[in-house]
Amino acid sequence: MKSLPFSSLLLGLAPFVLAACGGGDASPESPDVGPSAACVALGCAADQKICVEDGAGARCEGCPSGQHAASSGTCEKLIGTPLAHTFAEFTVEAGQEIKGLCQSVTLNNATEIWVNAVELRQNESSHHSNWTFVPSDKFDGPDGVWKCAERDYDQVAAALVGGVIYAQSTQTEREVQKFPDGVAVRIPPYSRIIGDVHLLNTSQAPVTGTLTLTLYGVPKEEVKHKLTPFHLDYHGLAIPPHAKSRFYGECALEGPFAASGNTFDQKVYYILPHTHAMAKRFFLEILGGPRDGETILELSAYNGEAHGRVYEKPIDMTGAEGYRFGCEYDNPRDETVSWGFGDQEMCELLGFAEGNVAFESVVSSAQEVGADGDLRLFSAPCVTYAFPWDHDKPGGPPPP
Repeated sequence: MKSLPFSSLLLGLAPFVLAACGGGDASPESPDVGPSAACVALGCAADQKICVEDGAGARCEGCPSGQHAASSGTCEKLIGTPLAHTFAEFTVEAGQEIKGLCQSVTLNNATEIWVNAVELRQNESSHHSNWTFVPSDKFDGPDGVWKCAERDYDQVAAALVGGVIYAQSTQTEREVQKFPDGVAVRIPPYSRIIGDVHLLNTSQAPVTGTLTLTLYGVPKEEVKHKLTPFHLDYHGLAIPPHAKSRFYGECALEGPFAASGNTFDQKVYYILPHTHAMAKRFFLEILGGPRDGETILELSAYNGEAHGRVYEKPIDMTGAEGYRFGCEYDNPRDETVSWGFGDQEMCELLGFAEGNVAFESVVSSAQEVGADGDLRLFSAPCVTYAFPWDHDKPGGPPPP
C-alpha cells in the first residue's frame, strides 16, 4: 500500500446510523425511542462521531481522546492498556506533498500485545498513513524518520514477515480503529512499528505538527477472536474526463483460499475504505451465493473524516464466493485521472476478519463494460494473492 494497499501496500448506511446516532439518555422507566429524525439525517456515525442535541439543534461531535463513538450513540472509553508514541514533527508548506519517507518505533515488548484498538491523532496534514509491525531485526536501523528506499521497505514484505495494524482515513485528524470486546490483532514480542509518511497540505499557509499513535492492548485470556488483514484495490483506474463513471471489481476468493488449504468463511469485523476527493461513492457487496449483492458497506462523497467501520456482529461470508467493490467518480477535468497520489485517485479498502488466510486482491486495468444511466461502467478481472496467516508468529530478537 502506498496509500492503503499492501501492494504499493457500509450493512447500508441508514441502519448503522440508526444504531449509532442517539439523542438524549433514556431513563430506566421510559422506553428507548431511538435517535431523533434530525440525528438520523445527519448520519454522524459514518464519520465516527455522535449526535448531540440541545437548544441549538442537532450536530455531530467527535469523541475526546481515549474514547470512541459507540453503537449506543455515546462516547465510551477505549478498553485496554494504552501504549502511545508521538512521532517526529514536520512542517509542510502550503500546497506541499511529502512522501517516500518512513518512520518507526521499536517497542522492545518482551511479551505479545493483543491490540483491541488503535487511536490516531495528527495535526501535521497527514493525508494518509499505513502502519505495519515487523520483527525488531527487520528493516533495521535507527528509529525516527528515514527514507523507505534506503532500507528496501515494502509494505507487502512487511506484512508477510509481520503484519498490518492500522491504516488512516484520508486527511482525518483523529480516528479510532476499535474492534468489539474480545477481538484483537496480535503483535509478537520484540516488534517494530513502521508507518509511511504521506503529508499533503491543502491549506494556504504552512502547517507544523506531529502524529501520535496509541495502541490499546488487552490480556490474551480476554481474546476470543483473532484477526487477519485483507486488502482490495482497484489499481487500474482510468477515470474519463468530463464524465461520471463507476469502477468495480468482482473478486472470487474460494479458489485462492482452497489453494492455501482453507475455506472462504471469513467473519469480517472492520473495514476502512479509501478514496480521494473526486470520489462520490464507495461500495462493498457480497459476491455470489444466496446473499449475492448484499451491501456490506456504502459510503457517499469524500469529506475528509474518519470512515473506519466496525461490525459488532461480524459479517459472516460463509457460502459467498467473494467480494464486489467499487467507486463512482465525477471528473470535471480535461484529462484522464489514474490511480496515484496528489490530485490522482484511489479506490480500495483494508479489512480485518477472523480467519486463517490473509489476501490481496487487485484489479489492474479498466475496460468499459456498459452504462447505468449517465454513469459509464468500467471493470476488469480481479487477481488475488492469498497466503496462510500464522497467529503465533515469533517476534524479533531482544535488544542486546
